[in-house]
Amino acid sequence: MIVVFDTSVWISAMHFERRKGKPVLSLEHARNHDTIAICSEIAEEIFRVLAGKFGWAPSAVRYRLSYLLARSEEVKISGTLHVCRDPNDDMVIECAVQAGAQAIVASDKDLLTLGSYKGIRIMTPAEYLALKR
Repeated sequence: MIVVFDTSVWISAMHFERRKGKPVLSLEHARNHDTIAICSEIAEEIFRVLAGKFGWAPSAVRYRLSYLLARSEEVKISGTLHVCRDPNDDMVIECAVQAGAQAIVASDKDLLTLGSYKGIRIMTPAEYLALKR
């Protein structure tokens, strides 16, 4: 399965990793059993939030991302898809479309409200983990 994670799940998983909550468990599961798709725009937002808002050292962000994305697929997006109120949500959806993803894992309410887009299911980390049992 190809899966895209919205940035809020990435941030929760990486910054609060020691808590072993649903975001980190879902990201670890995807890393080990599925293919994570990402675009440079999502990676840049993760970097910007962790380094800027949470004070991570840039090298720590790069190191952790490289580990989590070891088996990932990077796709290019054009930024021309506009289906959501928030353009950051559009980049997640476009990334999923370009990757041929089957799922988007999100904690963003605007994304979750969509439920799906062009056959790509949009679900919470808990729902993603429930699929895997």
